Amino acid sequence: MSWSRTAVVAVAALVASASLVACGGDSDGDAAPVAAGGGAGFPVTLKNTFGETTIKQKPERIVTLGWNAQDVVYALGETPVGMPKVTYGPTPAGTTAWNADKFDPAKTTLLDTTDSIPFEKLAALRPDVILAPYEGFDKATYTKLSEIAPTVAYPGAAWQTTWQDQTTIIGKALGKSAEADKLVAGIKELTAKAAAEHPEFKGKTISVLSYGAENYVYMPGDPRVQILNEMGFVNAPGVEALEKTNSKKEFALTVSKERLADLDADVVVGYIDGMTPEKFAADPVYASLGSYKKGSTYLMTDQQVISGMSSVSVLSVPWVLDKILPGLAKAAQAAS
Repeated sequence: MSWSRTAVVAVAALVASASLVACGGDSDGDAAPVAAGGGAGFPVTLKNTFGETTIKQKPERIVTLGWNAQDVVYALGETPVGMPKVTYGPTPAGTTAWNADKFDPAKTTLLDTTDSIPFEKLAALRPDVILAPYEGFDKATYTKLSEIAPTVAYPGAAWQTTWQDQTTIIGKALGKSAEADKLVAGIKELTAKAAAEHPEFKGKTISVLSYGAENYVYMPGDPRVQILNEMGFVNAPGVEALEKTNSKKEFALTVSKERLADLDADVVVGYIDGMTPEKFAADPVYASLGSYKKGSTYLMTDQQVISGMSSVSVLSVPWVLDKILPGLAKAAQAAS
């Protein structure tokens, strides 16, 4: 069962055991020696959920798929020739708010990946590498992409690669591991600073939910939950219990209204895109939740902020923390 990430629903992880060494462009089948132009650190081989991908030399033409990869590419001082067009909370140019100042339409083509990957348009960009460490495509798609260029897929379950691993994987793929490590260290310092400045976060239980026609709860493996854990929050018992039944290791699960009380926490982060706070309050089930009654539910309506919190990366975290820390602090204080 597979759903759209931007529709905030769960994507089943397709974990297969296969071996594939992807070769890009016009190269022959033999790995080029480093001295012959591969560059320091190349060739490099990266493991993924489908097998292995070998990048023979430093990529110059980079295409990204999924969420976040372009953020890491930009943060490492590179520019992708192609990346997904943003359709949820986009800027007028079709990018995320936090990399709007980096996007140049003369250098980067936006790909419409809403319903499927546009293979022909992607291939026309003549990529040296396709970076997709935070994605959810299947093995057949991976194989097709690998025929175009070496494809760096996600290493474990779909849509559950930590922001740290996303950064280090891309750093290694681009020959910039040291720079990637510095980016990770910088974000860790930032979240540690937020935790120190907000001791009210420490030990508070938390749930992250999306409310609407269907209700979803995000699992501990989801990066948006992990970043809150890094600031001192701990997962609600109900979320941990549900994770034990999450055999497919999906990043989010649908929850009936009747079960929402089981997922209540000291602090609940609730996405209510398409619903006003007044409409939320008028719903007898939502309004009956303990966290809502005591004022420790932090409701979010802004698509760009929701997107920033959902798309955890070395660029989005600094941008979104400025937006969400006041609301999180207010909710945590109400829970005390």
